[in-house]
Order: sequence, then C-alpha cells, then structure tokens
Amino acid sequence: MSPQPSRRQAPDSTFHQAVHWLRGFPTSGTQPFALTRWFAVVGSLSIGVFSLAMGWLLTSFLATRMLERDAAISRDFVQSIANIQQVVGWFRTPDGAPTASTAEFFVHVAAMPDVLRANVYSRDRRVLWSSRSELIGRVFPANHELDEALSGRVVVNLDDHHEAEATPKPEHLGLQSTQYGYVENYLPVFDERSRELIGVIELYRQPKALLAAIADGQRRVWIGAAIGALALFGVLVWFVRRTERALREQQRRLVDAETLAVVGELSAAVAHSIRNPLGSIRSTAELQRELGGADAEPASEIVRNVDRIEHLVRTLLSYANDPGDHQQWASLDAVLLDVAGRFQHDLQQRGRRFEIRLPTRLGKVAADPVLLSQVFNSLLANASEATPGQGQVTLSARMHGSQAEVVVADSGSGMDASQLTSIFKPFYTTKPRGLGLGLPLARRIVERVGGRIEVASRPGAGTEVHVWLPVIPT
Repeated sequence: MSPQPSRRQAPDSTFHQAVHWLRGFPTSGTQPFALTRWFAVVGSLSIGVFSLAMGWLLTSFLATRMLERDAAISRDFVQSIANIQQVVGWFRTPDGAPTASTAEFFVHVAAMPDVLRANVYSRDRRVLWSSRSELIGRVFPANHELDEALSGRVVVNLDDHHEAEATPKPEHLGLQSTQYGYVENYLPVFDERSRELIGVIELYRQPKALLAAIADGQRRVWIGAAIGALALFGVLVWFVRRTERALREQQRRLVDAETLAVVGELSAAVAHSIRNPLGSIRSTAELQRELGGADAEPASEIVRNVDRIEHLVRTLLSYANDPGDHQQWASLDAVLLDVAGRFQHDLQQRGRRFEIRLPTRLGKVAADPVLLSQVFNSLLANASEATPGQGQVTLSARMHGSQAEVVVADSGSGMDASQLTSIFKPFYTTKPRGLGLGLPLARRIVERVGGRIEVASRPGAGTEVHVWLPVIPT
C-alpha cells in the first residue's frame, strides 16, 4: 500500500498551529508592536519641539528683561540729571536758546556710556536737541515707539545687525549699525513736582558688555535645553525599554501559563490512555526477555522504548504540576553528586569525557530534591546528546555570596542566535524525537525558587548553561 502523507501531516500541522497560537505568534507573520522604536521617534520629536519652544521663550525673556532693566536704569539716571539741572522750564517753552543748565543737561546725556546718538523730543514730537544737529527742529510723525514713550512708558527696541530694515526710519539718518547692533531707548522725562510728562529722551546705545552677557546667557540656555532634552529622552527611553522588557516577561509568563493549562489536559489524557497499555507491553516484553531465545533482543528494545515513553509522560506531568506547591529543602551538593554519578557511567560508555568540579559545600535550596534533580538531569542529557564522540561534558559550581552558580558545559556544535531565542519555548526542539519541555521545565523550576538560568552558545564553540540558585549555607 502506498503511503498517505496528507493524513500523517495534517495532525502535526494542526498541533504546531495550536502551539503557535498559544505562544502568541500568529501564523500570518504579524510583527509585535515595537514600543521602544515608536517612542524613540515620537518622543524625540515631542521633546525636541518642546525644548526648542522653551529655549526660544527663555532666551527671548532673558534678552527682553535684561534690556528693559538696563533701560530703566538709564531712565532713572536721565531723570536725576533733569531734576538736578532744572530743565523743566525750557522743555515747556523751548523757543528760546537753551540755558547753561539745559546745555549741561544735553552734554551729560550725550556723554552717557555707550551712547551713539541722543535726541530730545518735546511733547509735540519735535526734536528739541540732537547730537546730530541736522535733526534739530524736525518732526517724525510715523514713530510708534515715540508715541508709546509719550504715554509715559519706557520703550526698548533692539536693532539686530543681522537683519537690515526694509524701510529705514528717518531718525536713523546717518546711524550705521555695527557688528554688535545697537539698542534704541525712549526714556520719558517728568516734572519732579507735578509728575507731568515734559519730554522724551531717545538714546541709541551700543552696550557691548550687556549684549555679550545676553548672548552668553542665551547660549547657556540653549545648551541647557539641549542637555536637558537629551537627558530626559535618555531617561524616558530607559524607562520605556525596561517597561517593555517587563511586559514581554509578563507576556511570556502568561503564555507559559496558558500552555501549561493545555499541557495539563494533555498530560491527564496521556497518563490515563497510555500508562496502562504501556505497563502491559513492558510486562510482556520483560517476560519474553526472561524466556530468552531469538526474541530476547527485540524485547529489550521494546522495554527501552516503553521506558522512554514513560519518561515523556512523567515529564508532561511534572510540567503540569506546580513546583512551588509544597515547600521543601534540597541539598545542592547531594543533588549534583547524585546526578553526576548517574551520568558519569553513561558518558564513559559513549566515549565522552566527563569532568566534575564541585566545591565542598554549596548549601541548601528551597526546592523539591526530585524537581531540582530533574533540572540538572535535563541539562546533562542535552549536553550529552550535543557532544560528539571523544567530546567533553563539564559540571562545575562555585559560590557568589548567597548564590550558587552551577555550569553545565559541552564541546558540541553550539547554537546560533535564532535557536537561542527559542530554546525556552515549550514544545520547541531540534531533536527528531524530543518533546521540547526539558529546558522550559528547568527554567520554570529554577525561577520558582528565585533563581535564573542563562544559556551562552556559539556555532562550533559548544554551549554553556549557567544556573544561579539562592542558597542557605549549611
């Protein structure tokens, strides 16, 4: 009869689809949501825009406040000179020639530090005096800064030398901007007694020290904004990556729990349906082996295969049971020596070297001795199967404070990165007749007692399995 591959492949395909579904990996190839990558893009844009906005606001505020404060000091200085020189009368009737005190007032104003030009305006917007004589007597109607100053407010206008004025103001006649630019101040002058506005002093100043201080402050603000943005982005990325790892670990545990539920049902069905027939088969085979004859060797093979199936059933049942249901203590020294003794003879028969390096005392572990033995049985069994003839398997242990590190190493062919990411998934195996529950069960047992298990391997360089367990010294 010809084989019927479709009938044999259909159940296997259905089983693997169910396993993929349980593990949260859709068979359609949908990729998981990349939280860190999306946050890096959106977060960098958001933090960048926010930092730019805050930097612009702070630098503008810094420049404005420093210039306003400098103008307020200049206004107080000019007002004090006007009070001392008693120039109120001339401002009110400026048609005559300036008095000596008024002329001295003009000299003091023109001699103020960093002043490029000084204009004195009356309340009717006429230039009463200017350090540039051709401006005296002129009226400049289109000057909103002067209008604001005539209302009693100090006005500050910064001329940026990087930007040329589209339409130069008439009062800027003959005023050349330098590399530092200049500051235009409109300072209202009041009658000392009546507090009535009598005129406005316009100063074109070039305060190099002030402008340098503003530029330095703005530069520090931008540097601080950049450093703050990078620090904030780095901290948030670290937090998101840590959160993503925690979510993945929780998802893994949830998937393992869901897989465990299926394994529990499968275990019960297998134990009920297979164990009794297996017992009958094994008894018959043992009887045939005792009788001897030509059927003795096939009977021994039947016994070995029945024992293998029984081992798989016990593994399924062990994976379904909760390792932490009953708190027990196991001597790590005794467990490792017992497991090593069982594997030493088998490895020697297969021509493989087995090296054991164990300290005198390792302490106790809060675990069931049988389950803890199953962890190292699985690891040594994998190492033995992965090691070729004349290869070496090593079992070693050492203490790190309150933790014991047990290392199972082999000189096999090793594993690539894709295999390393899948070895702890239930039902994943590279063995033709493996069940794929040895390492998942080992990790589950180790994690339940507060330890961890890690695998290091490279193709052609063998494999090392590191098991860290919290121990209590004996």
